[in-house]
Amino acid sequence: MASMNEPAPNTAASPAHQAQDESKPTSSMPDITQLSLEHNPDIFTIVCCNDSFQLAFDHSTIKALLRVCKRAQSLLSSKVPRFLTWCQKAGFCRPDGQMRIGLTPSDQVALSLHCDDQETADRSWLEDQAEQGTAAASYIMAKILQLDLDQDQVKWSEKEATKQQIFHHLENAAEAQHPMAQFHLAKGYHDGNGFNQSPAKAVELYLSLAERGIPQAQISLGQSYENGEGVDQDFNAAIEWYSKAADQSSEDGRLHIVFLRGWFSFIGHGVEQSDVDAFNRWQEVSTQSTDPVIKPIATHMVGWMHYLGRGTQQDKQKGIKIIRENRSNEFPFGEDECLLAGWESISSDSSAARKLFQVCQLGSDRDWLCRHLMAVCLVNGFGTTPDWEKAAGIFEQLANEGHSDSQLWIGDCYRCDKGVSMDEPKAFEWFSKSADQGNSYGQWMVGSCYLNEWGVIRDYSKAVEWNRKSAELGNRYAQGDLGYCYQYGRGVPQDIDSAVFWYRKSANQGFEYTIDKLKSLGGWP
Repeated sequence: MASMNEPAPNTAASPAHQAQDESKPTSSMPDITQLSLEHNPDIFTIVCCNDSFQLAFDHSTIKALLRVCKRAQSLLSSKVPRFLTWCQKAGFCRPDGQMRIGLTPSDQVALSLHCDDQETADRSWLEDQAEQGTAAASYIMAKILQLDLDQDQVKWSEKEATKQQIFHHLENAAEAQHPMAQFHLAKGYHDGNGFNQSPAKAVELYLSLAERGIPQAQISLGQSYENGEGVDQDFNAAIEWYSKAADQSSEDGRLHIVFLRGWFSFIGHGVEQSDVDAFNRWQEVSTQSTDPVIKPIATHMVGWMHYLGRGTQQDKQKGIKIIRENRSNEFPFGEDECLLAGWESISSDSSAARKLFQVCQLGSDRDWLCRHLMAVCLVNGFGTTPDWEKAAGIFEQLANEGHSDSQLWIGDCYRCDKGVSMDEPKAFEWFSKSADQGNSYGQWMVGSCYLNEWGVIRDYSKAVEWNRKSAELGNRYAQGDLGYCYQYGRGVPQDIDSAVFWYRKSANQGFEYTIDKLKSLGGWP
């Protein structure tokens, strides 16, 4: 069966079928009781396993229908399982037996016609069929090569050539009207990974598939309109295409609409501004979506809403935890990169990073948090080109408006010479303004200034005072520094038990530094 990540095509995958039945609508289903048993098996199976059946029947139903023909019965009882066994030997199945490479029932039947028993799971027969123009073979070869790339099974010197092979196979299959090949070819043109990037070509292919009713293509076309890639940005057109997918019971299409409308509510774009509506919509996307772009962004924003108490009851620790645990390799935008100014920065050009920067730009003239996050993206090079000077200008403006998180960030800009000339006393001034508003990171940074003599005379007692305030609010970094002060007697009498107490509070929140400290003291786990 097709992978959940593959489009569910509703048109014939075989030119042979199209040539025999061009006068009929592609969505019409043949009356298999009237088919001659003398039909060539290849054409018979392509007709009966026309990919349009997937919209109406599952694989079991198709098999039951095909049993009308004795030839098809023997084919399904031997050759398809043989092909699936080959896939398992070749390493194209997960431990649960599901294929890593999504194939439609008609792909499986078409390929099984050419699959003989082999002692070794080589690809020679498949490569041969691809070169002979078998669309399903070309498509699966492209997927196999992509899997090799994803699993780092291709030498660095051969990666570009492999990408070109993928393009070659997808293009051949797409020209033979293989819908999934057309979809992945469009993605290649969109992403430009091994392709000559062309968002306009991607849109052209997406539109062709979307008009044929393929939900994944409708969603991709909606994203093109939403992002202004290959077409002029048009949110109404984006929602229209998402709606077409949702009308076919596509949960992904529906949740894209929910995500977008969450942002519209948050910034008051075309609707009344409502933090509650934005929070509820993002919460729904966060808990129900599997999309690698909108899910992490929605979850990140849910964290901020808890942290700030917007649209829901304020719970700073819950918000911080959500933001921290939402961080991933695909979305490296957690606590250290976003809440904790200057502690750690990481650039990213992922689709999720670019999307976050785009939606923050959209609301930058309407909501301070959008401007603040846009500046954080500019500092990190997250979804955009780094621009510390522009970021510092935004932070300072927001800091002057009284936003404690921006005061923290502009303070770190002055401390670390980011976009402004280094000025540690001024950094301390901004950290203090943030701390006085109860910002735990600002309090910790004031403590750090006293501990490290940044812009102020070293004063261990004041370092302990400010770190304690922050630590009692649950800040894991201040808890670690307070533990340090107790361990080494900085500003307080030396007390290993108290050091372990605070180290453990910090370590329980996953701070590696304090975990190592506890291990050295024999207190972890």
